[in-house]
Amino acid sequence: MSGGGPFRVTVIHDSVDEQLQMRIRRSLPASDHELSFIDSTPFVVNRSRSNHLPVATYFRLFLADVLPQCRGRVLYLDVDVLVRRDVTALWDLDVHDNALAAVQSVHYPFVATRGAVNDWRKLGLDPATRFFNAGVMLVDLERWRGADVKRSALSYLESDSLGGGADQEALNVALSGRWEALTPTWNQQTPLLSDHHGAHLIFSEGEIDEARSDPAIVHFQTRPKPWHRGCTHPWRQDWLECAANVEFDGIEGRRERRLPAEARWRARRAASAILKGR
Repeated sequence: MSGGGPFRVTVIHDSVDEQLQMRIRRSLPASDHELSFIDSTPFVVNRSRSNHLPVATYFRLFLADVLPQCRGRVLYLDVDVLVRRDVTALWDLDVHDNALAAVQSVHYPFVATRGAVNDWRKLGLDPATRFFNAGVMLVDLERWRGADVKRSALSYLESDSLGGGADQEALNVALSGRWEALTPTWNQQTPLLSDHHGAHLIFSEGEIDEARSDPAIVHFQTRPKPWHRGCTHPWRQDWLECAANVEFDGIEGRRERRLPAEARWRARRAASAILKGR
């Protein structure tokens, strides 16, 4: 992929029916791309110990299985992102000998940050090792396979060391210190927009300014999402303008959760805050 195309886009999903796939295809502009859908649910059955994350979050661990014929690079994107600029510069980036390139997490900048890797001492990790956000990843599939990333991550997911970070935590342990750092414009995480977080400790002023004012990829990392009621994210309108061109109705102003689910979610958050002392 270079110069804006041609693009080969693969949607890894959990049982999206053919009728819905056709509506998605009709929503796309006429352009030089190839679109395919792969149901990845069979790969991840019984892999998740999480009780709050959907099974789809584990799909990225199986990129090499989903794309067995691919020997080059793939750009993995979470579903809650908005790509605003040509990704050619990202695609052409030298990742050196690393299996992937990503942006350092603002929420959890280092493995020893509370909530990142709780057992970093037991695992023998340097506490200052950077921790990446897995929502945007440029993956070299040959190096990914060579490093046996999937096996290492799955092994960690089944270990007693696993905290609350699910596969993102597992990937950071599997690739600890062995990933290429991207500038934050390639993954504008929501906490980057606020000085209340530690972005200034890990990125330069120029990098932060670019990511805030003209990001290449916006990651709507926290709730409410752009399609939810009450969302005040500064790039929400851009998302809505893109969404207005698709073959789906009623995508704006949805309730985040049904009332019973909202009550349960708030109760869990309150219990977690009490247990963690925050």
